Amino acid sequence: MSAGAADLPATHGAERQRALLIALWLVSAPFLCLLYLTAPPSPDQSQFDYMGWLALNGGPFYVGSFDMNWPGKMALHALGIRLFGVEAWTWRLTDFLLMQALAAAAAWFLWRAGWRMAPFIFLALYPAIYVTAGFWTAGQRDIVAAGFLFAAAGAAMPGGRGEGWRVLLAGACVGYAVLIRPTYLTYLVGLMLLEALPLATPLERRLPRVARAILYPVGAGLVLGAMALSGLWRGNFDDFWAQSFVFSLSIYVGEAPQDLLATVERLFLRSWHWFSGLGALGLALWLWRDRASHAVILAIGMGATFVVSFLVQNKGFGYHLAGFIPLLVACTAVALDWLGARAFSARRPLATGLFAAAVLLVVVGTVAKIENHRDGLAVLAQGEISPVAGWGMTEADRQQVIEMIRAGSGPEAYVAQYGTRYALLYRAERRHSYRYFTPAADQIRPDFPMYAAWMAEVQTGLRERTPDFVVLDRRWAQGPADGLTPLDPDAPILGALLAHVAEGHRVAFETDAIILFEAVP
Repeated sequence: MSAGAADLPATHGAERQRALLIALWLVSAPFLCLLYLTAPPSPDQSQFDYMGWLALNGGPFYVGSFDMNWPGKMALHALGIRLFGVEAWTWRLTDFLLMQALAAAAAWFLWRAGWRMAPFIFLALYPAIYVTAGFWTAGQRDIVAAGFLFAAAGAAMPGGRGEGWRVLLAGACVGYAVLIRPTYLTYLVGLMLLEALPLATPLERRLPRVARAILYPVGAGLVLGAMALSGLWRGNFDDFWAQSFVFSLSIYVGEAPQDLLATVERLFLRSWHWFSGLGALGLALWLWRDRASHAVILAIGMGATFVVSFLVQNKGFGYHLAGFIPLLVACTAVALDWLGARAFSARRPLATGLFAAAVLLVVVGTVAKIENHRDGLAVLAQGEISPVAGWGMTEADRQQVIEMIRAGSGPEAYVAQYGTRYALLYRAERRHSYRYFTPAADQIRPDFPMYAAWMAEVQTGLRERTPDFVVLDRRWAQGPADGLTPLDPDAPILGALLAHVAEGHRVAFETDAIILFEAVP
């Protein structure tokens, strides 16, 4: 390791600077948390909210609900509901607390990598960047799973007491990241291959390389195996296999992919421009200081994992690259650490100027990102904590639909929905008549091996658990409310639901986004 920021003499006031950064982290947390609670949930997050509530009320994942994703994220949503109850902001609060814990893990990684100011800069900066990343990005699978990779990186750093247990922990953290985003399995492979490289480490290894390479998959296997055993015990492992593997690999298409290069350009050069630039500078300085050290390769490996995940998913969605946000912020903190050490201790004019410019850019950029959430700020200014308008519906409309469902049906009643308005059923706390209520499930065709069984389950649900209310997302149907037809004429589940609605339901509420049908007495 060459001389660098971590090797320079301690500056006068370094401890005070760290204390100020910690104070900024703690003082800003309540404000950022409240601002985050006003962010509307994305459809994916609302779906996991509803699946979590169903799981806590007798409908385990994959049996009481349908989804192709692995259960790691769903379990976190269920945990949040168990802790905080059914609220519009339950996942946002759960996610904020989880993000702060994983931010501390990322700071631990930077500390173990030999940086002495970057960990505290990261703690002070990252929550603000996370909260303002947008409701389609913050709290989504990719960025949440990335936090577990940072925890794994910190635990994977060689040397120190309890190295064996930490390597096992690193594997377990990657294992849980895989339960959220299976494509992050790449990082586990990278950790194992890393043991074959002669990389510099801040501390002397206490564990043989072969043992470390073995303990990584053991730790991951413990987490993945525990989830598999839980599925076998609950009786939903076969359903998980049918939905996450058979359905996904044989029929699931999803939306047409967006232009990958356009997504990269929009994110890194426009949305994330200032911390992308500072992050690139920080990574270059990290490489210049440490060359090919264990820590810097762990960081680069994370970036490679995010790229592989993005390409494998091949959808071009921006939030699939969201793992880069904590990585870029960490490298931005490294740049400030490196420049600040030279500006304060060596009194170099160029370093001082660059450091001042970088700090100004960070402050202005962060304030601008917070100010862009003016709708949330306005809600807080009114003394309220509720999601702002999002995904085509105002909070007033959401509240009206929820109150109508709750007033017009008992706790044991059933409802049905088609589209992505899961927040309405979740907050109304009503069970669905059947589990195949996501538009993704409606891609089944008669040649799908489970087509007959799944459609029979839908028909049985509509007949034996007749929905008191039906929420229909207008994006999936066409025509007047009393004569709707599926936008996709080959959508069998929607066709069955609309036929059922036509026989015994009437319009109770209508907006440009949804139609609420109620059963005719």
